[in-house]
Amino acid sequence: MSAAVVNVITLFFVSTLLAGMMLIAWRSFGRPTHALIWALSYSAASLEWVCNIYLRVSAFQNQLFLGFVYGLCCLANGLLAVGCYVRLRPDAQRLPPLLAVCATATLIGTIVAVDDHQALRDILWLSFAGSMLMICAACVAHPLGRASLPERTVAAMFLLFALVDFSLAMMAPGQGAHGEGPGHALFRTVLVIAYPLAFTGVGLFTVFLVATDLAESMRRLATSDQLTGILNRRGFEEAAERAIVNAQRQHQPLAMVLADIDNFKVINDRYGHATGDCALRHFAQRLERLVRRGDLVGRVGGEEFALLLMNTHDANALEVVERVRRDIASVPVHGAGSLMMTASFGVTGIRPGDTSLAQLLMRADRALYRSKLDGRDRVTHADELEEARAILHDRV
Repeated sequence: MSAAVVNVITLFFVSTLLAGMMLIAWRSFGRPTHALIWALSYSAASLEWVCNIYLRVSAFQNQLFLGFVYGLCCLANGLLAVGCYVRLRPDAQRLPPLLAVCATATLIGTIVAVDDHQALRDILWLSFAGSMLMICAACVAHPLGRASLPERTVAAMFLLFALVDFSLAMMAPGQGAHGEGPGHALFRTVLVIAYPLAFTGVGLFTVFLVATDLAESMRRLATSDQLTGILNRRGFEEAAERAIVNAQRQHQPLAMVLADIDNFKVINDRYGHATGDCALRHFAQRLERLVRRGDLVGRVGGEEFALLLMNTHDANALEVVERVRRDIASVPVHGAGSLMMTASFGVTGIRPGDTSLAQLLMRADRALYRSKLDGRDRVTHADELEEARAILHDRV
């Protein structure tokens, strides 16, 4: 048995294993569409390797069948790129890229079926495979500034494997139209050595990408509030601690806000828990809508919410929170008819001596408590309490 046949058999088992792993990932972890598309990609590759084995161990020679094999190879590479695209844009139309890939694979397969020029067919499929890997890299690392370290690593590997394909495509003309060229032996040697490594590497890194997505999904589940979709207490505290350290290091302002829905128990008792849940979701949505994208919004208690306003001075924070307070008081609860509600707020800014989130939360909580005592539906800054306490102390 030749080394080429051994390589093809190995690649068949690798691609079949990868197809199974992707199918399991799709079935077990929320049915992500890109995992299913990758399963189809490696299934097409498995069928391609079966056909390759048949061609190598039998005397069967048919140009039409050869075109089918090359078409499968291009389809497998194209589906890999479509999967990366769908991963990047889950809500995008999937049919157009799928049709484009199928049409291109069919075109290349047809060219191979009607023209037995060996160098041409290798240039075509290797160039197509390299282009698909370039698209994979672009999708995985987009946008580059927000791509995670694992995503950047996978994108770099895709680029490396694309370079392997393009390098082989540039070597292909040396083998001539029917393998009579002086570069034929060198091309086949490099292909046998390099392509299995590239194919296996691409497969391993797509599995790594799925595992990374799963880990990120688990992290989001652990740090997100299931009812409202915003950060839960754990997620808010972890993100806020990092933001506070960063703000102190860069000497940037920061504002902490605690908010509490007024008389929430009355809403639950009078209208039921379903309406109470609607009120909580409504409140979270209004908060997210009225603050900037980079600010943190979390549910830290039953009806208590927290905001961390990045790079925001106290005066600006009071303006933002007052706008939020008016919005909450004027917009009916979505999904609960004409139900109106109000909220109370406590605000504090970061101070030079603050080293932890607990210090800001303590001051904001005192300010929130004062808002409740003063009649609810109002905003209180922690500095107001300290000024009032200082005046009272001077009078005494």
